[in-house]
Amino acid sequence: MLVSRAIGALRELDRALFLLAAIALIAQIGISIMLPLLPLYAVQLGASPAVLGLLTSAFAVTAAIGQLVSGFAAERVSARRQIPLGSAFYAASNALIATATAAIPLVAYRAVAGLGGGVMLIAERLYITRITPVHRLAFANGVLSAAGSLGSVVGPIVGGTLAGLDLRIPFIVVAVTSGTAAVASLWLPAPRDDAPFAGDAAPAGAPEAEAQPTRRAQLSVLLPLLLVNLGLNGGYGAWITTYGTLVTTRFGWSATDVVLVFAGFGAGTILLGPWLSRQADLRGRRALAAVGLSIVLGWAVLLLVGVPREIVLLTSILAGGGLTVAQSSWFAMLGEATGGGRRSRSFGLVAALSNLGIVAGAVASSAAWQAFDVQVGLATSLGFIGLGLAALLLVRRAAPPPAPAAPGLAARAA
Repeated sequence: MLVSRAIGALRELDRALFLLAAIALIAQIGISIMLPLLPLYAVQLGASPAVLGLLTSAFAVTAAIGQLVSGFAAERVSARRQIPLGSAFYAASNALIATATAAIPLVAYRAVAGLGGGVMLIAERLYITRITPVHRLAFANGVLSAAGSLGSVVGPIVGGTLAGLDLRIPFIVVAVTSGTAAVASLWLPAPRDDAPFAGDAAPAGAPEAEAQPTRRAQLSVLLPLLLVNLGLNGGYGAWITTYGTLVTTRFGWSATDVVLVFAGFGAGTILLGPWLSRQADLRGRRALAAVGLSIVLGWAVLLLVGVPREIVLLTSILAGGGLTVAQSSWFAMLGEATGGGRRSRSFGLVAALSNLGIVAGAVASSAAWQAFDVQVGLATSLGFIGLGLAALLLVRRAAPPPAPAAPGLAARAA
């Protein structure tokens, strides 16, 4: 049944989204080879728990800067043209990471990589808003996440082999795959209107009194969305900082077990993500986001209390689906709140600021780790996810937009 749902989702893709998904797949194969092994590589270079937290935080900060740049630059450079630029920058940065000989240069190179990663993220999501009707935004974002997660399934299988050879090799692979994605993205089809986005300012000649209520109304929608993603990203920052060390030193997992959880998340994104995201479009994005976050929270509790690894691995599939529907619903709600992404400054600003939740999670978890224990460090992720769930109560409930008479995922490319 899950496989048939995944196949059914694929049949609904058009050329633009299909190519974007293929690019995400290529890039994520390399990233997923590297990401689970990054803390181990850092430790090999002499990183302490505090430096591991800095490694995560530095990337998050520069990624936020990259997202801000992408959102503001979208008024002059279309999102479609930003995608290859961000991918190429990310590729070059990972080539530098492979040359690191100490922990501090590694942190610096990883921070540089964050700039390209931030541009890639926002440019891809803004491009989706240009090719996708509003009533299908969660589904389209879910498809993109599923494509990336297919790479997360393939990547760890390759990464486990490469890790036994040399921990530098995965970063060389990332440079190659990201470079390939940059070249492939040059062939992304242009939307019907591929002009740069309009700014967030009021129309020319409009009196300030008319513009101000609109800004206040927009803030009342965007602020809760910011808090939701701050919580989700904070949970991720705490988890990625402590997870690998906890399960290997406390629960006796192998390096292969560590990366298999990433593969389980990827499998859940592929098999459940698009279908759950489509349900979010049909039944309410806020409700499905809450369901998704609740699933992730429950899975984190299982991991924290030390249930058998087989249970953690199996339930990671369900958690992957939950994480995907939460993220795709959030991007859909943000796209709708920013006029289909046309208020690109607001889109980029909210995404960038919420990315700082990763910093908060990494710092909080590493501090708890050093002060108490690595298990306490991972427990901080529960508080951040709970914050995201609570903030969903503040998000305005909106009925799903009606589907047009002639359904179609995206506007026909010119």
